[in-house]
Amino acid sequence: MKKINFLYIFLFLGMIMSSCTDLTEEPFDILTTDNYFTDKNSVEAAVLRPYEHGHWCAWDGDRWMLQELTADHFVWTQKGKHGWDEGQWVRLHRHNWDFLQNQINGSWVGPYQGISQINNVLLAFNNLDFAKIGLSEADKANYSGELRTLRVWYYTWLIDFFRFVPINEDITTVNAQSTPQEVFAYMEKELKEAIPGLRKEAIPGHFSQGSAAALLVRMYLNAKVWTGVDRSADCMTVAQEIIDGKYGTFSIDTDYRGPFRSSVLGKKSPENLFEWPHARNTYELGWMYSAFHHYKSNSILDTDGWNGYNGIHLTPSRDLDGKIYNYSLGKPYEKYADGDYRKRNYEVIDGDGNYEGFFLVGPQYEFDRKKGYGYDASKPVTGSEEWSGKQLIFVDQVGRFSEKPNGRWSEGSGVTTGEENSGVRLVKFGPLSHTKGLFMNNSVAEIRLAEVYYSLAECKYKAGDKVGAAKLLDAVRKRNFPASIWAEQSYEANIAKLTDQEFIDEWGREFLGEHRRRTDLIRWGRFAEAWWDKEQDKTDKDYEVFPIPSRIVNSNPMIKQTTRGWE
Repeated sequence: MKKINFLYIFLFLGMIMSSCTDLTEEPFDILTTDNYFTDKNSVEAAVLRPYEHGHWCAWDGDRWMLQELTADHFVWTQKGKHGWDEGQWVRLHRHNWDFLQNQINGSWVGPYQGISQINNVLLAFNNLDFAKIGLSEADKANYSGELRTLRVWYYTWLIDFFRFVPINEDITTVNAQSTPQEVFAYMEKELKEAIPGLRKEAIPGHFSQGSAAALLVRMYLNAKVWTGVDRSADCMTVAQEIIDGKYGTFSIDTDYRGPFRSSVLGKKSPENLFEWPHARNTYELGWMYSAFHHYKSNSILDTDGWNGYNGIHLTPSRDLDGKIYNYSLGKPYEKYADGDYRKRNYEVIDGDGNYEGFFLVGPQYEFDRKKGYGYDASKPVTGSEEWSGKQLIFVDQVGRFSEKPNGRWSEGSGVTTGEENSGVRLVKFGPLSHTKGLFMNNSVAEIRLAEVYYSLAECKYKAGDKVGAAKLLDAVRKRNFPASIWAEQSYEANIAKLTDQEFIDEWGREFLGEHRRRTDLIRWGRFAEAWWDKEQDKTDKDYEVFPIPSRIVNSNPMIKQTTRGWE
């Protein structure tokens, strides 16, 4: 594997920079391993810094957008004068991106920033006498194992998006790209070596044995796409071990809302193998609230004065005349059965962090601040743009309804023809009430036991064991339905319902908005298909792998473009 010393990089940059500024400086105070690491708290602070970056990497923008806005469930439509943003959302939705796309560049840079942070800490740990500061070898194994696991988590983004990426462990060198097979083998080795030293208890914001093993499941499930080698047998083995309790005690939450309100008022979901903790004004999921919600979301949701960008919503299920589209993919809201608890309109139902439903759809009313929960039906929320002075009604459609029958109505339904009421809004990670002091205090589930069940089910299904797959899916799905209709919803009781199309739809229902839809579509060979306002992919380029960002190729002579059609 070729390496290049940082001295070369600095010399190269020096030759292309026109500035003659003297950047030398005299340090007056330097933190070293010896004077920084003095106790357990200082070690934990160093470990937590790469986790903080990981929280941003997972849920604040670029990687979420590449996973969801390029797939069939979500879209950022232009709404009148808002949301064009130089056409970047149109390009993602219609698969017309290029290697200048900001989200593609960010999805390379973001993970490597986290990897660099980890490498710095691990280097320091190599030179640290843990016993001297009162820590055991078991402590060292756990902290080092956490960082190595987190590093693999960063690499799951990189191998999924780009395939050919550098493996970097040494902060003093830059490496050329490794093959997907080499990257995968490295990730697998790191996890297998790290898992025995990790704690079994799942603590928010920390990897444990269970979540590290779940990363192995995720890798094995996608191995054939990433490397060309089928690892289904390994996927099934590790998934079953997790379910059987080898790596810690976990169980499927009996409440469909449980995984998404974990940490609220002491609640802890037994399903979450790994979750990102949140706290208002400290560790926030602000982007998700802002990008999804309307300009007047504070009126609807009691979000401490926060109003949204009115950007992202579900792709529409219905055309301008209210008829359901005939696309096989997309239509996410319509694919939830009537009677499914999740399909209910989102509403906070008490002052203890309980809510129901995952969606904002239909007429909108003001949050009842007097009670601290629910809506005040006497106070409709009015629009602020096309629907100014009229009640805001979110519809499962995209079109210029305010201008019907004239104006731009004739332009049809597409990414550029929305308005402020367009689309159903996802509220899976319920913001809860600021009035009750709960806003932004729920953790975000990054890895759930449900993923392990579904991964094992997929392997069984593709191996011809539909009954085994149905049992696993039903073990998760049963919580979503009242007992009165469960018999008709059960796959095990209606095995003929479980088809290829139903399976990819079921992945979408259970994990809607959890930054994985693109990966699932690719694994099932469905990413190239047409859906709402998106044609079948062309054959001139590889759209399943993003091109190496131009800024990366141009800045590092060791990085080569490896995506077909982008050379």
